[in-house]
Amino acid sequence: MNPRLKLLIPPLLAGGVLLVAAAGYMIVEGWSFGDSLYEAANVVSTLGLEEVHDMSRAGEAWTFVVIIFGVATIAVAFGIMTQTIVSGELRRVMGRRTLQSKINQLDRHFIVCGYGRMGRMVTSHFRQHGIKTVVVDHEPQVTAKAEEDGVLYVLGDASEEETLVQAGIMRASGLVALLSEDSANVFVTLTARGLRSDLNIAARAEQLSTQPKLERAGANRVICPAVIGAIRVANIMMRPNVADFIEVTAKGVELEVDEYVVSAASPLRDKTLDESKLRRKAEVLVVAIKRVGGQTVFSPGPNEKMCEGDTLILIGPDGAASRMQKLES
Repeated sequence: MNPRLKLLIPPLLAGGVLLVAAAGYMIVEGWSFGDSLYEAANVVSTLGLEEVHDMSRAGEAWTFVVIIFGVATIAVAFGIMTQTIVSGELRRVMGRRTLQSKINQLDRHFIVCGYGRMGRMVTSHFRQHGIKTVVVDHEPQVTAKAEEDGVLYVLGDASEEETLVQAGIMRASGLVALLSEDSANVFVTLTARGLRSDLNIAARAEQLSTQPKLERAGANRVICPAVIGAIRVANIMMRPNVADFIEVTAKGVELEVDEYVVSAASPLRDKTLDESKLRRKAEVLVVAIKRVGGQTVFSPGPNEKMCEGDTLILIGPDGAASRMQKLES
C-alpha cells in the first residue's frame, strides 16, 4: 500500500469510531451531537471523565458495544501508525518529499530513463562532468542503488507523463531512454516528445529494426550498442594505432572531444580561427564547424570565420569545455 494512504488510516478509523459512537448516543439517548461526541470520546479514550447526562439501560448497552469494538478499532489504528513509523515508511515519505523538492529546483538537467548497467555508466559520466541528472526507473531496488550513489531519482514508469513531469522534463535539456526493452524506449520517446517538441532525446535500440521506429517516435539520436561494439572491434583490428590514439592518454592527460556553440556574446564571434588563437588560449583544435544552416565544414582552415550560432567540434586535453567557457568570462 502507498505509505501516504497508510498514514491516513489511523485518523480515519479514529474519526469513524467517534462519529458512529456519537450517532448511537444521539439515537438511543436523544442527546445533542456535542454531548454525544463528548461521551463517545470519553468512552473510547477510557479516561473515565464525568458523564454529561444520566444514561438509560439502552445507553449503557451501547456504551458496552462502543468499548468492545471502538477501543479495539482505536488500538488497531494506533498499531498501524506505530508500525508505519517504526518500519521507516514515514521517513521514506518525508525523504521522497525532500528528494522531489531538490528535483523541482533543477534546470537544464538530463533525465536518464533506466538505471541498469548502461544507465548507471551514463549517469556517472554526466556527474563527472558536473551535469545535473535525474534517474527514472520503476524498480524500487534499482532506485535504491541510485540513492546509494547519491543520484536524484523518480520511482515510476518513464512512459507516463506524470513520471516525466516529476523528473522535471519541462525544464530539462535532454532525455536518454536506456531501458532494456526496445518497445519501452519507443513509448518513453513518444511520451517525452509529446511533452516537449524541442527536447533533445537519445534512445537505445537493441535491434536495428527498432531504429526507424525510435526516430519516428521523436528520438534525435538512436544508439545501438551492438553496432557500436562491432565497429569498435573492427577498428581495433584494422586500425589499432588510431584506436589507441582515441582512448589512450597523451602524456598522462586524457583527450576529450567536445562542442562549443558560438553565442552572440562570445568573443569568438565573427573571428577567424587564426585570430581566435584557440590552440594557445584553450589548448584545443577545431576539427569541424557545423553552420547554423546545417552545413558542416571539416578540417577548417585558419581563415575560416566563426559566426553566431555555429557549433565548433573540439578536441584537446580533458577539461576543454571548461577552458572554452573561461574565454567568455
